[in-house]
Amino acid sequence: MHCGTVKTGHGLPAIWLTAALILALLAMGGPRAWAQDVPVQLAAKAQAFYEQRADMDVAARAVEAYREILAYTPEDLDASLKQCELLVWIGAQEQDAKAEPYYREMIAVAQRARQAHPQDPGPVYWLGVGQGMMATVAPISQALSLVKEARGNMRLLLTMDPSYCHGGADRVLGRIYSKLPFFIGGDNDKAEEHYKSAIDRGPHYWLNHLYLAELYHHEGRDAKAKQLLQQVAAGPTINGLEPECRLWQNVARKYLVGEVSSE
Repeated sequence: MHCGTVKTGHGLPAIWLTAALILALLAMGGPRAWAQDVPVQLAAKAQAFYEQRADMDVAARAVEAYREILAYTPEDLDASLKQCELLVWIGAQEQDAKAEPYYREMIAVAQRARQAHPQDPGPVYWLGVGQGMMATVAPISQALSLVKEARGNMRLLLTMDPSYCHGGADRVLGRIYSKLPFFIGGDNDKAEEHYKSAIDRGPHYWLNHLYLAELYHHEGRDAKAKQLLQQVAAGPTINGLEPECRLWQNVARKYLVGEVSSE
């Protein structure tokens, strides 16, 4: 074969046809290649939105971006965990009726991530958090089942990684024990024990301290509550969790000003 000289069809050299075929294949592959890059582009956009989540409108845009990523790559662990974090961040600052869809989506995302990554503690944590948050807005008949599931996931997390998310398992268990009525398992002593363990594992994760301060306040131990709140208000922020830390510090200052009296 004499490459570049063979004639075909209407007299075009075969090499021209080969070049044309290559260009056609590239043209066909162009959109496909672009589509494969979309998750990478979305990841950058989602991360930029995530970092600006203190603005709730931007947080909502981050949720949309992570939904797109998970539509392309449903087993993406990082996207799943960030989506859960964003959903609870938004849901916790909404009224109950508006919060419910966020918690439902969070549970679904965490369940998929759990199936795809059964050995990772992240999906276990966020699934339990979602179930616990959903219990706060669900009818009582569903709430009790959700609390049971959340407690089971947190006990599992204690065996996998008790330090995950700054003592997350103990923090959620403490919340469960402090919020349940005593006749269905509520226990302030157990709640205090879990909150203290969470503080040991997450000494600058101020939500641990806020929950214990709330417990002390409800028990009339306002001097102890005030000490914790002062620690929160004056403490440092955690790198990467600045919006959350600032929110918790603002809550502490609010309580110090108006809701927790000194003894």
